[in-house]
Amino acid sequence: MREVIIALISSSITIVITSFFNYHFQIMKELRNEAVKYKTEILRKVYTPLLKILVAAVVPGDGYDGITKEAFFEIEEVIKGNYELVDPDLDSIIWAIKKDIRWEHYEESLKLFDKNKLLLHHVELNFNFYRKQLGLPFNSAKLKKEMK
Repeated sequence: MREVIIALISSSITIVITSFFNYHFQIMKELRNEAVKYKTEILRKVYTPLLKILVAAVVPGDGYDGITKEAFFEIEEVIKGNYELVDPDLDSIIWAIKKDIRWEHYEESLKLFDKNKLLLHHVELNFNFYRKQLGLPFNSAKLKKEMK
């Protein structure tokens, strides 16, 4: 009789421990899957469209001198459409450029903004960061340069 009780107790303890670890690892897996989903959404809806707009502002041979108001308005539309995915640093950069545009002559359309390349560097860094996190090809030089 004593062996039966010991066997029942040890089986019960094993079942409880197994259930706990199974539950714990299942929760961790779901959290990782949600994180991957959000990172994919951020990359696809925010940083990829922004990088496309900024790359269009690069002049072959001259490089990046800044963006026009029209390009900024395109960027602002991407931000407005996906505001829940925008990080606070990007938001503050956008607000700083918006402030510069308001202080400048609004009619002058050839004026360039983001001459300090703050927006460009932030978008390149995060674009490559999220690609690395998702296991996609990324530019490691952009990550190393920005992390310094």
